[in-house]
Amino acid sequence: MARAEEGVKRLAATVGLELKLHQRMINSRPALQAAEFAREQGRFDAMHHELLRTYWDEGRDVSDSAVLREVAARAGVDVAGMEAAVAADRFGDYLDARRAEAEELGINGIPAHVIADRYLVMGAQPYDLFERVMAKGGVPKRLAPGGRPRQPQ
Repeated sequence: MARAEEGVKRLAATVGLELKLHQRMINSRPALQAAEFAREQGRFDAMHHELLRTYWDEGRDVSDSAVLREVAARAGVDVAGMEAAVAADRFGDYLDARRAEAEELGINGIPAHVIADRYLVMGAQPYDLFERVMAKGGVPKRLAPGGRPRQPQ
């Protein structure tokens, strides 16, 4: 585990990120449920961004209900509605079905990226690996505004 963490930290540093790693495994299910509630409200991207920022940049526990309320408010999500949906396990069946689908594809961890419905890239990997897999899969390179090649984020 320590070796994997060092690899992730090293990879993050190459793109200017400093990740706050956690001392214990965090239960992501409440955050996943909150994100699905945000999707219904058309706020998934904002919620996803805030969840990742809170978890990685701030090093906070996104399974904690107080933290989720704060994240939802920052993302413009109905906080009371989100809390009720998470408490009722409203998206539980959906999340269980997605997990089963992932396991059928051999995905047993995150991050996992399926490229061109053919290639599976598991774990935090260097940008150039994604470029190579995309090229092999025939995925066209997207250009940045102005027609320039995109730079790694």
